[in-house]
Amino acid sequence: MSKEKISDSVSVLIELIEVSIHCILYARKIYPEGIFELKKKYNVPVHVSIYPKLNSYINGTLNAVKSLLKLKKLCRLDVCFYNKIGVVVERFVFNIRNVELELNLSDFSNLRDPYLIKLEQMLRAFCLKLTVSDSLLKPLPSSCTFQIHIHTTETTFIEIQKDSEEFPLIPSEKKDTILTSPAIVPMRSIDCEHLNLEIYAEEGNKDEDPDLFTPSPLV
Repeated sequence: MSKEKISDSVSVLIELIEVSIHCILYARKIYPEGIFELKKKYNVPVHVSIYPKLNSYINGTLNAVKSLLKLKKLCRLDVCFYNKIGVVVERFVFNIRNVELELNLSDFSNLRDPYLIKLEQMLRAFCLKLTVSDSLLKPLPSSCTFQIHIHTTETTFIEIQKDSEEFPLIPSEKKDTILTSPAIVPMRSIDCEHLNLEIYAEEGNKDEDPDLFTPSPLV
């Protein structure tokens, strides 16, 4: 792998988030299996959506994420699932701690992972963890929907809005992000020179709503 590619941490993270969203949607079974096809990422098979409208939403979100990463203004990204009355029942959280936009490559020999071997191993392990995430979590409710939430500052939101006319970002209402007393299910931490992030899932409290985790007919 070339030294130029090593410094492109934004592209690495964007690809990871993109692959993760597709894997999560497939694993959580809110869409028919027929809209996904198998592809190989990080040398493991993953399911990727071929549904144009869904992919357009994901790609539009990722373009905004890319802008925020370059500004170093992305705090976290959530993939939120809602039951049929619009209550958050589960979310996958990507807590972005650090993304190095430009590494100092002058002393190549002192890099911990100069050829991204360890990073690729971590990404592969994370993808494998996502493929079995349905066994770690309760089945989602019937008629479940999802949204992707991007956490940034109000000033940055206004700044990137002017470049997002084809895919306008909409501020979330407080009720769209509240998940009361969630149980946390760790997924993976990725820590290297290029990236430092923590990925975990949060499940809602079924005691607050007896129908919260009624199995979906697709399960």
